[in-house]
Amino acid sequence: MDQVLSTKDSWYIEWAWVGGYSSLSTLVFIFNILIFFSVGKNKFLHYSFHYIIVALSLRNLLRVILTLCLVFLAKLIQTPWLLKATFLIPANTSTDGIDLTQTASMSLTCEVLSMWDHILMTAMMFYMAGMSLYMFCRHPNPSITEVSETTFKLSSIVPVKERSWVSPLLLLLPPLLAALLCLPIPLLHETHPMIALPGGSVCNLPDSAKFNTYQSSVAILGFLLPSAIVFCLMIGLSIRRCISCSGGTCVSSFCKEEMSLALLTLPYLAAYLAMYLPLLDHYLQKLDLPQTGLQPYITPEIARAVEMVLGLLLPVVVYSVLPGYRRFSSEPDASDLRRSKKESYNQSVTAPDSTRLSQESLELALVTRNGYTS
Repeated sequence: MDQVLSTKDSWYIEWAWVGGYSSLSTLVFIFNILIFFSVGKNKFLHYSFHYIIVALSLRNLLRVILTLCLVFLAKLIQTPWLLKATFLIPANTSTDGIDLTQTASMSLTCEVLSMWDHILMTAMMFYMAGMSLYMFCRHPNPSITEVSETTFKLSSIVPVKERSWVSPLLLLLPPLLAALLCLPIPLLHETHPMIALPGGSVCNLPDSAKFNTYQSSVAILGFLLPSAIVFCLMIGLSIRRCISCSGGTCVSSFCKEEMSLALLTLPYLAAYLAMYLPLLDHYLQKLDLPQTGLQPYITPEIARAVEMVLGLLLPVVVYSVLPGYRRFSSEPDASDLRRSKKESYNQSVTAPDSTRLSQESLELALVTRNGYTS
């Protein structure tokens, strides 16, 4: 799979991949851009969780652009004269006898693509880890009601309020960590092979340089560590949700957000694990352990295509699980409305006797005054 597409490859298979990428990228762009309008139109979605959803949708758009760049680069390599016209290689450079699929032939381009690839992958996992930690630290259910101290009746439903530093921290820290993790690429020229089409691998390296210490560090710090954090916190969130449900109203907007996190995280963990299969099999072989045997079926280009398909997972999850995204107006979640009404009723039933006596005294005074004036 490390060779350029040759004439032996069927043209219809090649262009089926290109057509599939074109159609899929259009759908990903449309539905992820729609998320921006859903969050912007509903003031009840203006807090950290939904800001992270917007950041993830932007990440999906950038991921699509990267995959399309890999497709275009794989096709350009087949026509060196056109590659020169794009200024990816110097115009006065002779391409005779040069393997343009190697990193040494296009070092700057490969460094930019490799850094872009690692940043988008690790930022996704860092966002998931930060989102799960944020959910675990907040209350199980939103405090959404304002209750009058004299009548104990519902007066309004207010949006979620947070400290001013929470949203900037959750939005900026994951990409910053991802960028720091990818600094060895421009500094030490640590690139990695990438492929989006069958036989269209670019930025290839010698076998001895494919699985080095840096690639292992990226897999550990950018995938395994955030995955472990997310998995443990999801178990904690599930236990806390069970306790919360046993003590009162179960379903709320926070409950739906926790379910959205689980529905988003699990498919991405599987997709990223498939992308790291070559590295996993390499170290299993070094430990004299049996390999997974999945590489003949889950090839790198298939794993990347599946990861691009997951760009549609975010819109599907938020529009199916979170009703606020479907309204395009400032309306609270129906579950929060039901919960607030129930809380208001419980508070009115359990109101202190002194409060009811003071209310009765006020009514008696009004009746007496009306009788006196009449």
